[in-house]
Amino acid sequence: MIGQIIEFMKTVPDVIWSGIVASAITLFGVMISNKSNSGRLLLQLNHDANEKSKERMSKLRHDVYLKAIEDIEITNIKLGTLVSRDFTKIDMTLELQAITASMAKVKLVAEPETTKLAGELSAEFGVVFLKLLPWLAVVQNAKADIEINSSSYDSSFAEASRLQLDMQRFHEEGRQDWAVYQTLESYYKFKSGQSEEYSEALARAYEIHGEKLGEFNALLLPEIKGLSKVQLKLMIAIRKDLGIACDVAELQRQLERHWAVMEAGYGNVMKEMKGE
Repeated sequence: MIGQIIEFMKTVPDVIWSGIVASAITLFGVMISNKSNSGRLLLQLNHDANEKSKERMSKLRHDVYLKAIEDIEITNIKLGTLVSRDFTKIDMTLELQAITASMAKVKLVAEPETTKLAGELSAEFGVVFLKLLPWLAVVQNAKADIEINSSSYDSSFAEASRLQLDMQRFHEEGRQDWAVYQTLESYYKFKSGQSEEYSEALARAYEIHGEKLGEFNALLLPEIKGLSKVQLKLMIAIRKDLGIACDVAELQRQLERHWAVMEAGYGNVMKEMKGE
């Protein structure tokens, strides 16, 4: 059987074999080309998918990081103005809510180093707020003493002034009821003395408030300085994640110069307040 097939193939003209061979070569060439094109297409599709994924991540990081920087600055302002606000109306959960949420979002999309620093900064803000609370209460109590003594002084001074006018009218009207006048005079002396006591108490309250405020600020500045160092590290890590070049050494020098100016200025103000 095989021999018959071979004999048959020998009877096929060479020109036909040439066509068959050429067709086979063409067919194999097309198959190899298609396989190569399929491989290149698959590589291109994978590359495009990776690039689109990178673009989406870059856009997401950009939005998250910008909001995080904004929330850091807002929290810094809250921290700096903490002592001037009403302590009874401050909810520490709300004070820390924005920064905590922002750092959680950063950790979700950031590189490992940035994630680590975001967690550290969130924790540092919480620790600083907790450290300041007892001192803030002391300052607020001193402020409350000012308000109480100020209100009492205003009330007693106003009453003494009214009694003084009543006594003046008593003389102007030529009245002879000296018992009434003595009562007015006695009450005036009482209110006048009370006014002086509240005035002295108010002066002491202002002095104590100034002392406690100075102690609070002396504690606050080092805490903010420590926070600023962690914030700088986070900002550098964020710039790296976003592919933004930065001179790390120069940024650190800028921060050091900034704090040198701040501390010198604070020291000068405190000396002036103390009359030194």
